[in-house]
This record gives sequence, C-alpha cells and structure tokens, in this order.
Amino acid sequence: MGTVLAGSVHGRFQPFHNEHMDYVLAARAKCDFLWVGITKYDITPSEFTPLGRHRERPENNPLTYFERVSIIMESLIEAGVEKGSFGFVPFPIETPQRLAEFLPLSVPCFTTVCEDWNREKIRLLRGYGYNVIVLWERTKKLVTGGAIREDIISGGSAWRSMVPAATIRAVERLELRDRLIKIRSLSPSIEGLEDEARAKSDRGNQE
Repeated sequence: MGTVLAGSVHGRFQPFHNEHMDYVLAARAKCDFLWVGITKYDITPSEFTPLGRHRERPENNPLTYFERVSIIMESLIEAGVEKGSFGFVPFPIETPQRLAEFLPLSVPCFTTVCEDWNREKIRLLRGYGYNVIVLWERTKKLVTGGAIREDIISGGSAWRSMVPAATIRAVERLELRDRLIKIRSLSPSIEGLEDEARAKSDRGNQE
C-alpha cells in the first residue's frame, strides 16, 4: 500500500533507461496508482525555455509518444509492476499553463534533482499549484539519454547495459540508429532554431 492514492512522475524518456526505471519504481512504491507523464509528447520543435533548449532538438526526440509509452509499459510489467497500477498521460512541461488539462493539481509530482533543469521544473510545477516531492538529489546523472543516443549512433554496444530489455528490443525493432542518423543529418542547428523562434516572436510583436 502506497503513502498516497495517486502520484506522478514525468520525463522525456528518449529512450527509457535504467535511471528512469529507478525513478519510476521509487515513485510507484509511494503511491497506489502512478501516472507516468510524457514530456515533449509532441516531438515537433517548439518555443523552448532557456534551460531546456537542447531538449528541443529533433535528434534528441527520436521516439514518438506512443513508442515511449509502449517501451515503458513493457519495462514496468517485466519489472513486476501490475499493469493496472499505472497509466500514461501527456505532461507538457514546455507549456506549463496546460498541465492541469492533463494532470489534476491534486496529484503530487515525484521528481529527482541532478541538474538546473530539474530545479526549474520544480519551480514551475509549484508555481502552478502542484505538490512536488523530491525523491533524491544527486550531483550528476548516472545515465543520460544523450550518452545512449550517441552510442547508438556510433554503432556501439555500451548503451545496452544502460537500458531495460524492452528498450533494447525497441531500438532494434524501430531501427533507431538509422532514424537518429537521418534526423541528425536533417536537423537544423540550435542557432537556426533560435533565429526562427526570434523571428516568429518579432512578427508577433509587429502584429
């Protein structure tokens, strides 16, 4: 029996890895039902917050909402979590004013802290009325999605020890390496994205 009726976690999960699993399982142990919030559920590049800029790049968002949900669901079930004890919901931290459309303010948000972006998210969530519970704080991430994606692109194998079996299967089934290489080849520079966002803002101010 958990300590609260329902709780939530959130992340981009690009892809879902072992540190994500630790986070989700720790939160699940503290509630009877866990909502898994998928941030950047629309992987189209958009206006970004200063601390989240690199997270907006297409090459950092190769998996769709449905693909991530499928991977996480398989991973949790294989880890022994009952299928009826968790669910999924879009979690638009990029447009926090919309969060309550997807997750009620009554549902606590479990999180961890290991970088400035985590602290920014905590500030945003509390500012919009959510109860945020920090599970732990670390000086750095043990595993990162960026390192995993880079290893996949380079044709390495180290990433396999960093992710659950369901992620490995999905990477192979979806031919994620080819997808990442293609996205990177077509991806505009971050400066280009910033220039486009700035031009859009200027046009809006002139209207």
